[in-house]
Amino acid sequence: MSYMATKLKNARQSNGFSQNEIATILHISRQSISKWENDRGYPDLDNLIALSDLYKISIDELLKENEQLKDKIEENNTKINEKRKTLKLVNTRLY
Repeated sequence: MSYMATKLKNARQSNGFSQNEIATILHISRQSISKWENDRGYPDLDNLIALSDLYKISIDELLKENEQLKDKIEENNTKINEKRKTLKLVNTRLY
């Protein structure tokens, strides 16, 4: 299990929340919470911020040791930048 999955589960339990309670607060399914805690997915940025607030731990602490997530974020940022360049080129040609 990844660092973040373990951290999320331990933080939830130490704050006395059930998966259902967190899901209700975040307006998502309990299965989403389970998926994150069992390392089958990651919360999006909005949910990550909300979890950080609920669990009273910094986002940095949640992400610090998670190299796989850092790599995915970096990969996504690269793709976003490439798409922005393409969009800018298309916009330039249109106008």
